[in-house]
Amino acid sequence: MKRFKKTYNKYSRALKNTLLICSLAITLPVMATPPQPLTHQHIANHQPFPAEGSGCLSCHNGIEPIRDPQSKMMQQIFAKGQQVGDPNGCVVCHGGNPIETTDKSKAHNGAPEGNAQRFFTPVPGALSVNDNTCGLCHEDHTYNVHRSIMNTDAGKIKAITWSWGIDTDTHQHKYGNHETDDPDGPTPRFGTDIYKNYMKALAEKFPDQFPTHLDKIPEISAAQAKAQPQLAAFNKLRNCNKCHLANKGAQDRGHFRGEGCAACHMLYSNEGFYEGDDQAIDKNKPGKPMVHTMQGTRKSKLTVNGQTVSGIQVSTCASCHAAGRRIGFAYQGMMALGHSDDRGPFDGEGKGQQTNAGYTYKYIRDDAHHRVTQDGKEIGGLLCQDCHTTNSMHGNGNIGATTLATIEIECSDCHGTPQQYPWELPFGFGDEFGQQLDMTAERGLADKPMKVTSDFATVYPKQDGYLYSTRGNPLGNVVKAGNDVILHSATGKDFTVPVLKQLELENRWTHPEKARVAMVGVSKHMESLECYACHATWAAQYYGAKDVIDFRKKGIDWIKSAEIINADGTSADHNSNPPQVTGVTSKFDYSHIRWEQPPLGINGEGRVSPLTGVIQTIGTVIGADGKPLMVNNLAKTPSGTDAMEMAPLNPHTATKEARPCIDCHGNTNAAGYGMEKGLFGQQADKPMYADAVTADGALLSRHSTPQIQAIPALKHDFSQILDANGKQLMTVDSHWPDSQPLTAAQRGKLDRQDTCIACHKGMPNMPDGSPAMTMLGHVAKVLHLSFANGDAHAHLLAENNIIVAWFKFVGIASLLLLPIPIIIYLIWRRRINTYVKKMLLAIAAKIKS
Repeated sequence: MKRFKKTYNKYSRALKNTLLICSLAITLPVMATPPQPLTHQHIANHQPFPAEGSGCLSCHNGIEPIRDPQSKMMQQIFAKGQQVGDPNGCVVCHGGNPIETTDKSKAHNGAPEGNAQRFFTPVPGALSVNDNTCGLCHEDHTYNVHRSIMNTDAGKIKAITWSWGIDTDTHQHKYGNHETDDPDGPTPRFGTDIYKNYMKALAEKFPDQFPTHLDKIPEISAAQAKAQPQLAAFNKLRNCNKCHLANKGAQDRGHFRGEGCAACHMLYSNEGFYEGDDQAIDKNKPGKPMVHTMQGTRKSKLTVNGQTVSGIQVSTCASCHAAGRRIGFAYQGMMALGHSDDRGPFDGEGKGQQTNAGYTYKYIRDDAHHRVTQDGKEIGGLLCQDCHTTNSMHGNGNIGATTLATIEIECSDCHGTPQQYPWELPFGFGDEFGQQLDMTAERGLADKPMKVTSDFATVYPKQDGYLYSTRGNPLGNVVKAGNDVILHSATGKDFTVPVLKQLELENRWTHPEKARVAMVGVSKHMESLECYACHATWAAQYYGAKDVIDFRKKGIDWIKSAEIINADGTSADHNSNPPQVTGVTSKFDYSHIRWEQPPLGINGEGRVSPLTGVIQTIGTVIGADGKPLMVNNLAKTPSGTDAMEMAPLNPHTATKEARPCIDCHGNTNAAGYGMEKGLFGQQADKPMYADAVTADGALLSRHSTPQIQAIPALKHDFSQILDANGKQLMTVDSHWPDSQPLTAAQRGKLDRQDTCIACHKGMPNMPDGSPAMTMLGHVAKVLHLSFANGDAHAHLLAENNIIVAWFKFVGIASLLLLPIPIIIYLIWRRRINTYVKKMLLAIAAKIKS
């Protein structure tokens, strides 16, 4: 066993590779059998490996090659394997003794002289070994992924510690799963110069969100928790953060995955069984990839059970992203409900849903990108990687702390706006962070993909050029073809992206009266809102996270487990007895869950975004002696607001037709005032009884106990961000300093609560009804006109608005033009008077005659 401790230095890696080449030069001449030049004869004979049936394949007969044998990657592995006496290349990744074919313990031990991986490991993608495996060809990737947000969990840690009342005086991201540094400095390893400069400028502006160092989550003793109960949140995190890449994580239905690089690049089914042809792998024991072939881009094809797929499956991402903001399943149309095994619909044996990645689900509606329809038919959908770039997934080489800091794409990068094609937009559009953009500074198109894309991913024909991300990187799978945008999915399908300017020019909107009003008529929407503020028609919202941390309980310490490395490179959680931490969550529950009409707020970029409650902690801590250290505590920030938060996010539930206007305009919850302006949940600070009482409400029984315990500091509903006077009640985003509730001006535009009354108070049956309204009411009654349904009502209001507008226009125009005849009269008044007098005399004479 050894401590998981790495240092990363570009120059030391180069020195290591130089020494490796020198060692190969020394050892190759004394090999018993010099390797033969690699040929493609084995491929022509339909043999996936150069030496079928020999070496490791003596036992692992039928195993799938990690990549297509004809691929550049596999050819490099074969070549490296030949250099150390294993033409099949198994030892390049796994180590081991390829000569031993009878004794498993000897075969799975050591490594050939000169092999970079010096011992046998079943987990060659693990962060503990991947410098000597994946990193031989992907050095930047392995450097980056150690610092990626998928390994640091820094954003999750900040949100949870904030909600418990820790460091609520700063948005600084201090902690990660492990102590983390970035020795090569602030310049990203991947990306164009435009992107690198963009990211360095962001990091300079927001140092708290782009840290250069993270401390490891501390382990808290029972004595420390007794003195400061809120610190128990650190132990909760140590027992919770099982999804980070440095360990294998929970091994149950939906959670099965690999370590490190293999967490994404190896395909596991929900059930975790191996379904390939290797005769040596137990097909009845879960915890194995479906086949021994990696998934990646379109060119990385994978065949299982006679079906061939490409790209990284959504289910792979969802094995971790089922938790947190729940977007992994939300994208597929499902909302996580809870951990119950008794939730329907039930099967033929009366059994409920099985949990998947820890939850059961209710189906709401797929994201439009997940299930694309064309001419009324489903034609497939996008994978997560089709939008999310390598810089976001592997990391860019700097420390990942928040999703907003890491993710480089915006909807407009592919869709544009009704006024501008994507290539006509400036860099930074949709990602402003307070900067003022020159909307005439067109970003243009790229002639080639990023170098990392060209080197390792699928390269698609550029046609007119590659579209850029808003931060300045070419999107290697998205190209311009005339005025069309083509997205090449890793699934193998190609999609024509709806381009808003083209829809506007050709008037091809599905619902023009809605789309044009929202995006063209009210241009402020495009300037101020995230696209998904309207197009995310639902969002998984979890209110009131009631959490009990008990120092009499123990659970797996996923942080320590990842730092204790076994002799074969596996983390300690591969064993049946991983390290434990004392003081873990023993009970957890949400007050309530909702999916419809998410509230709105302003995110760190300065744009209006949906908000959701997930981390709204009501904390209870039980000491080692069983005595409560904290009961139903709601932490506060130094400004006096609740530390529980509503977080801005993209729910990944976009639909083609957006939320109706009334979802926001006239909706107090959308404005941040809570349901019915905080009418509900006002008694949460008092215990609630449901027992026998006197006429005055006094309890009759001496044994009465509360049905619902009090949360003393909670004076409002969990969904209420603002009180009726606009005072902020709770945190909006623990990560970014500029996140906030909607401004007073924005809320004013949404407040339409008394609009109906303004018209209907003048109706004929009202005491102070308007005479004009009374007359129109009688006319409508005689003509049997009804305005009860929505369309008729909307038509009536539209006609009335037009009539009123014309009257106002004529009136204003008359007032503006009135001075002209007056001036003419004053100048020519004698002639005019004489002319009028003559005309009147002539008329009078005619009448007399």
